[in-house]
Amino acid sequence: MEDNFSYCTQMLKEPLQLGKLVGSGSQFEVEQSPFGAGDDDFNVDEMEDSDNAPDVDEEELASPWTQSFEELKKLMEPINENIFKRITREGHQGRGLVPDKARVAVRYSGYWEGESSPFDSSLMRRNKFYFETGAGCDVLEGLQAAVLTMRPYEKAEFIISYKLLFHEMGCPPRIKPRSDGLFKIEVLHFTLIGDSDAFASMAAVDQDKFAIVYPKALDMHMHGKDCVKRFRYRNAITAFERAVSSLNYCRLANDEDECKQIALLITLNQNLMICYNKLHNPKRVCITMKALRRLTENKPSCKALYQEGCALSALGEYEDARCIFMQAQAKQPDNNEISAKITDLDKKIKKYKEASQDIWTRALSGQKFKEVKDETKCNPSLEELVKVLETSEKSSVEFLRGAYINSDIVMLSKMAKEHKMKLTVSAIDENELTLSKLNLH
Repeated sequence: MEDNFSYCTQMLKEPLQLGKLVGSGSQFEVEQSPFGAGDDDFNVDEMEDSDNAPDVDEEELASPWTQSFEELKKLMEPINENIFKRITREGHQGRGLVPDKARVAVRYSGYWEGESSPFDSSLMRRNKFYFETGAGCDVLEGLQAAVLTMRPYEKAEFIISYKLLFHEMGCPPRIKPRSDGLFKIEVLHFTLIGDSDAFASMAAVDQDKFAIVYPKALDMHMHGKDCVKRFRYRNAITAFERAVSSLNYCRLANDEDECKQIALLITLNQNLMICYNKLHNPKRVCITMKALRRLTENKPSCKALYQEGCALSALGEYEDARCIFMQAQAKQPDNNEISAKITDLDKKIKKYKEASQDIWTRALSGQKFKEVKDETKCNPSLEELVKVLETSEKSSVEFLRGAYINSDIVMLSKMAKEHKMKLTVSAIDENELTLSKLNLH
């Protein structure tokens, strides 16, 4: 029978009990990779290493050394008594070494002494391996220690002692006892991740001291940015909001503290606007923009204006959105994204005006309406809207939400019921509303 199993492994949820081990026994699964689960939680860059990737070159998988490790150590630089290193490609000198509290992406292959094929390799899985430095739970101690000596883009070979790998026992038959390992490692990139619990250990008496709060807020900001890169926008919002709240209630000692506070608050609020838009919460974007305008003395950045324009467009406020995008374009005239937004809004505004005039022209038996100037809105009153539909042969009238405030929509819904009509929202665009007559028999 052909084997066609799909393995899904995980860490032990419950500790092993000695009584069961010597008695009835215990069942558990071992990770497929000795480095733990690194890729499953992230979807930032993995797609480029998907199943569509070309086959791995056999030469890449072959061990760079099949003789004794003692001979290879003579060609390497000792990092310490447990790790020896040989650089095969220099990394970016402008970037520092991989730090603690970073999310790092690597490619690797591991070999036992004297063997030409890897016992484990991310290349065979056509995938990058992600782990957090300093976490200490999802990667072997020796691999992490080796990576912390590297820069982005660097390739290196390491001999790592069994003391930092699988220790005295190993894991027979796959991993022999007291087995040193040879590793080829490539650092692709890393990002700082901050501390999600930065404020947890802060004493109550320190919560208004800027010198103590500011570094914690920076840590939370870094954590929020990491969440954004992994598309965890709700977690990012929580981090950014906590940082904003902590900074707002700090006592400032001097002008330097105030400048640092304002600069970080501006960054945090801009990031919040991005996250709110990602989660389709345009009202929160507009509220945050008000705070940002106060912080910048009503001189927000192009990035902030772009986010506000997107939010206003989502609310159906097309004219206001266009005005904001024009302000953003003045700051960055060559920005194609902003130009595309303005072009799209021009089409929506034109379509809205044409539809409005067409509806009222038909409804009032061909009565001509005055031309609506570009800078004005066509806003028939609620009473007119209901009256026109009642006296018209049309069964429904379509219009845009942006022409009315929320209280108007609520009032129109009540009036529709009183006049045996119904108000519905388009399933395609929530800004498009339809007032229609009920079919009463």
